[in-house]
Amino acid sequence: MESITKNLSHPVYKKVRVDGPGSIRLIHLLPGALTDELRCTLVSADLSASPSYEALSYVWGEPVFDATIVCNEDVPFKITSSLYRALVRLRAVDKPRVLWVDQICINQNDNPEKATQVNHMTRIYSQCQNAIVWLGDVPLKLQTTLVKFIQTLSSAQKQQHRDGMIRGDNDVSALQLSEMDTAQRKRYGLPNWPDPRWKLLLYIYASLWMRRTWIVQEVALPRKVDVQIGPVVIDWRSLSSILFYVESLKVLGLSFGSLGSWKAFLALGVRRARTQEGEFSPLSELLFEHRRVKATDARDRIFGLMGLSAEREEMHADYEATIACVFTDATIGIFRRSGNLDILGLVGSVRPDRPKDLPSWVPDYGSPQGPHPITKRGMLYTSKNPQVSVKFAAGGHGQLSFIIDGPTLVIPALIIGEIHELAGCCGGQRDDDVDVQNGLGQVSVAYAFQGLKDQVEAINKSLSWQKFARRSIGTSLVYKPTGESMQDAFFMTYCEGQVEKTTDEIRAVHALEIFATTVWRILTLGFGCTWLPVAMPLVVVSGFLVWISRPVWSFLGYPSVSTMERYADTAKDVTERRPCTTKNGLVGLAPPDSVPGDRLALLQAGRVPVVLRQDVDGYRLIGEAYVHGAMYGEMFDDQKVAKIKIK
Repeated sequence: MESITKNLSHPVYKKVRVDGPGSIRLIHLLPGALTDELRCTLVSADLSASPSYEALSYVWGEPVFDATIVCNEDVPFKITSSLYRALVRLRAVDKPRVLWVDQICINQNDNPEKATQVNHMTRIYSQCQNAIVWLGDVPLKLQTTLVKFIQTLSSAQKQQHRDGMIRGDNDVSALQLSEMDTAQRKRYGLPNWPDPRWKLLLYIYASLWMRRTWIVQEVALPRKVDVQIGPVVIDWRSLSSILFYVESLKVLGLSFGSLGSWKAFLALGVRRARTQEGEFSPLSELLFEHRRVKATDARDRIFGLMGLSAEREEMHADYEATIACVFTDATIGIFRRSGNLDILGLVGSVRPDRPKDLPSWVPDYGSPQGPHPITKRGMLYTSKNPQVSVKFAAGGHGQLSFIIDGPTLVIPALIIGEIHELAGCCGGQRDDDVDVQNGLGQVSVAYAFQGLKDQVEAINKSLSWQKFARRSIGTSLVYKPTGESMQDAFFMTYCEGQVEKTTDEIRAVHALEIFATTVWRILTLGFGCTWLPVAMPLVVVSGFLVWISRPVWSFLGYPSVSTMERYADTAKDVTERRPCTTKNGLVGLAPPDSVPGDRLALLQAGRVPVVLRQDVDGYRLIGEAYVHGAMYGEMFDDQKVAKIKIK
């Protein structure tokens, strides 16, 4: 469900009221052909009477109400075009279909009613006979092809099962498509990578539905979920199995795994499995897990997840409250319930539309951007048992103690350094939402172009980091806080503490990275290159030179490609932060908005250090940091802490 601000009250709501404690509205979608006028009857129902209905999950799109459904007594009711297309597809030919559809069943112009109905959402989706996920339509000329291709993929997967070529619990292929010979592809009925049928899957992978907040509970709660793309209807379990299978094939030129929508889908599947087993997690965990999803009304980032939370009985939606109020109250509640400061990991870069009255220590939950939280590495879009970094204890093992003084957080802290120098970083998680309804060509070009930009950005980042490391190592060979070499301190920092110690394998991985960056430095005369028309050909040349050198470094015993990929996967979130050094010789990773002069601090009972910026009568929180040699409480001293004010 998406909130809107420009919907007009409709007279039908005065006749079909929702006054009881479990009262909701349902629509009886009247039968008709695809080209017939869209008609429905709006009725009231009581959840305690266990009414029979299906619940629709879809994307509102822009709040432009340019389509019409005739509702009760021949009264026209304006709806969005995306809902119109969904209802036309869902309408039966011979009998009414009973549905719960938020855009019609809730008076969106009545905030008290909207809040009450949102508080019913857990029951609405838990009690429905079936949830229907509408991913969008498919052009008429492609519909038959898409249906047949999904059947082909399902058959190929089953045949690989029979051949013993499927591994793991997620139905993934033991062979990538590029590793299959002609005979194997023919046996499984799989086309080669240039075949345009592979691009049809973008109607699933690139659907904007994947990135919306409300869909989390709309998929997690129902007993049964069906997914519909145009005329294709497939149950959730089968779709998940096919998508995992396709992703494991690693089709050249179609890297679905890098899409934000695919990562959101993974998190969604995990959440559904856990909810169906009766697990309701803390709100903080849900916010970390689904931090990349979006909502038109920023408050729905909290309201849309609270129905799945362990705190759902004590939390209530309130659309009369401001965004800052909702976010601040949620954060304070998380502090108190969790007894830790982990939620500060969601404090990211300041957006232009960040609420002006939102304190710096309160995450802007409405933003899907920002670095990956250090304390929750491995938790985002991951397995059922995430590897959470609870081992860190930079602020000691004491109890969390804080005071809220209006918009100010008063908390004991210890300043451990002042940032002296910083290197660059990558742009962080990009917003890769491209509406596939605008056409496959636009989506393919947009993703390909963004992928090339990411490669250029990453290699320039590596060049910046290596120059930075050389300057720092040139001033001191030993890292005083730990006694190890300065080079090893940088290696550990680049891994963000996710390895126990620097090994020969890690040194070899970095040696190969230095080689690749050296090739790039030579090609760009030592300056790097960000101008894409020049940078892109240079990236191709650089990649080719590294590739042809593989036999040499393989002969010399350097790590395999799979090992390199494993370390690259470990370090991928690190590039969203900036390597930094302090005036007193510390090495770490700081948030992208950090500047020289910012302070590194340990907040009492905080797992990781933070970056603070001096402000009038206090500080502003910039975000989480990694400081090598300080992550396990080595630098924390209870006797030296003092209360500070974070505005």
